[in-house]
Amino acid sequence: MIEHALLRDPGAVAEVSIGLWQQLATALNQIIGERGVESMYARSLLQSQKHFSWLTRHAPQTLEAAMTMLRSDLLGQPAPQACAASTAMLTHFITTLILLIGELLTNSILRQAWGDELVNQAGTEPNA
Repeated sequence: MIEHALLRDPGAVAEVSIGLWQQLATALNQIIGERGVESMYARSLLQSQKHFSWLTRHAPQTLEAAMTMLRSDLLGQPAPQACAASTAMLTHFITTLILLIGELLTNSILRQAWGDELVNQAGTEPNA
């Protein structure tokens, strides 16, 4: 579902991706704080760099600074590559969130951030 949202307009993968991250951060800031979101984002980036080495590595920083770097990275790639990397990053983030707070609360947060259409299949409990 994330991939579908990102590819609705192949020319806007970077902007849609940044929008999804910002909406998710807004919903999560109340629960885990800005630093928590920034740390989880940095972890997601690190995990995704294993398959997308072109993503710029950086220490945890403000989400605004991280989004500037991510936007630049995504704009430098063809839409399918940018979509795959963004999907991987969001999936790592969501999987970690599920492990920390559970599937029910994660899906509730995702619905608040992104709405029902995108969330219905985005967050599911990972197999242990």
